[in-house]
Amino acid sequence: MTEFEVAGASLATETPEPALEDRGFEYARAFQNRVIEWIHDGTDPVSVVRAPTGGGKTATFYELIDSRDMTLLVYPTNALLRQQRERFEDDDVDVAVLNANTLEGHGHERTEQLIGFVNSYAADYDAILTNPDILQAAIQDMYVGSDPMRFFNWFDAIVYDEFHFYDALSASGLLLQIKIIAERQSDPKILLASATPNDEFVEFLREQVGLTVRDIGADYDPDGDQFRHRMVVRRHEDRKIFDYRDEIAAELEAKVEAVDDYDDPEVVLVFNSAKDSNDFHDFLYHEYPTVFEHTAKDNGFDTNDEGADLNDTEFYILNTTSKGEVGLDYDVTTLYMEKPFTASAFLQRFGRAGRQSEATVDIYGLGQGPWGENVDFPSFAEQIYEGLDSTQMNQKRLADLVGFRAAYAIMKREEDSYGFNQELREDFKSNIDRYEKWYRFIRAVNAECGEIKDGFGPGKYSQNDPEAKLLEFTRECFKTFQGLRGRSLSASIKYPRGDRLGVTTYDLSTTLRNYDIVDVGDDDILVLGPADDTILSTVTARLPAYETEPTQYDQTRGEIEEQLQTKIHRHIDQAELNNEFEVSTELLHRLFRIIDIVDAIIPSRITTSEYDIEIDDNSGGPPAINVQPRQI
Repeated sequence: MTEFEVAGASLATETPEPALEDRGFEYARAFQNRVIEWIHDGTDPVSVVRAPTGGGKTATFYELIDSRDMTLLVYPTNALLRQQRERFEDDDVDVAVLNANTLEGHGHERTEQLIGFVNSYAADYDAILTNPDILQAAIQDMYVGSDPMRFFNWFDAIVYDEFHFYDALSASGLLLQIKIIAERQSDPKILLASATPNDEFVEFLREQVGLTVRDIGADYDPDGDQFRHRMVVRRHEDRKIFDYRDEIAAELEAKVEAVDDYDDPEVVLVFNSAKDSNDFHDFLYHEYPTVFEHTAKDNGFDTNDEGADLNDTEFYILNTTSKGEVGLDYDVTTLYMEKPFTASAFLQRFGRAGRQSEATVDIYGLGQGPWGENVDFPSFAEQIYEGLDSTQMNQKRLADLVGFRAAYAIMKREEDSYGFNQELREDFKSNIDRYEKWYRFIRAVNAECGEIKDGFGPGKYSQNDPEAKLLEFTRECFKTFQGLRGRSLSASIKYPRGDRLGVTTYDLSTTLRNYDIVDVGDDDILVLGPADDTILSTVTARLPAYETEPTQYDQTRGEIEEQLQTKIHRHIDQAELNNEFEVSTELLHRLFRIIDIVDAIIPSRITTSEYDIEIDDNSGGPPAINVQPRQI
């Protein structure tokens, strides 16, 4: 272990703009004034606000809300959405929440609810808080009819908070959303806010979509307004917090014994995996009950667990994962964090501590690098960007993803029987460089799928021909573009979380890499137990069209993806040898290089050592699973 200090930091200040002065600001951070100026006098439709965690970005949203007829605020997670709703309501800003729980039903019913929601709340609320998934569902024709696109006509201002949070696939959806909003409004205000913005995303808006962008950054000034305090950093080269569980638990026990009030969270642990987070919680319950009593857990497993609502829990210690990288506004004085995979995620985690008082940060898995000496906060941030992987996105890949999304949105509407307003084509194809290429490709795949024999009918291919399997698998992978973040196979599960079995929904493929199924309860709820490390796991998946080629699914996500990519590119090379195959193999290769197959495909069957799990993904709703004991 090595130890060094990161000094506090301050931001430049100015006399507040009248809008901020009216809100009681004695002074403003300089970047806040620039945002207010853009809101009232700026001609650029987009503004990118770059301010560090705790810098005061959210304060500028209030003026945007007040100055516009209807503002939409978009948050990457429901947890952050709920937290921000409470902040606005505490400040007497009337907001309504639109998420999956707000809408019920399917098809036209869901469409009418979406439009009706806006009609109902437009007069009574200052802003609507939502997630980008709902906007994308409207774009990708997941709500029946063309009417859902009217949703975009209602908002002349929109905020995408923490927009660094999205990977390339999700970012391509946001880019399409921004393009549509900008083109449908005569004077749009689109504010992108982040402590660690993705420059390639912003450059794509400029170069590919043709929007002008106002860059607003926070300036550091040692004589300015302090927003960060001194942090003592202890660097551990070993990767996992869990490997030091006894040592850390003893430190936590000492902290718990030293305080009288446990209502305000001050200690946070951030794990790289939900499994390690769960195991640490279970470990505290059995070995350190005093610490467990004052600890709350909030990772992906807890998102849909009705018994794990932080709003109803008083705690001193928070156990979380990347889910906690955004939106933690606690006075964190002690942070234990595992090094994430990118510089952006690192700074988001690191920025949770030291915002209101001095802090100690233990970082696990941070090896040798440009860090290690006492520095100020801006210098440390530069060292992290220098020493860790970049989060920047490839422009060509983004162009392909946006183009495919747009082409698929039109193709879906053409396939449906109800028709659509042809003006929508301009929403999707104008200023989209690769729209035409992918539109023709999707049509070619669909046409060639029509050459697969159905029974004794005519066609070039039988069901078992390698070309037929490749075509069907490809068309199945198109569905990754139906949503914002790709596809997942959610299952109802019970899992050990310490004092009880948590009941939640979680991605089944990820779950089975870490847990064993020990029983199947009512309504096909899978009861999980710890995986036996002494026994080789035997989880395999059979994928649509390739049911006879099981894929080992008990590896890491990266290993599974590498295995699937190797297989699919080999199949494409084989199809290229058939002179009658009328789909561009060059574009087939390209498609599978721009998507992650793991996020694009739902297995048709998963097999464990004791259970067979059949998956039905043809109902039009979420995939249904049927779990049966294996007949061995």
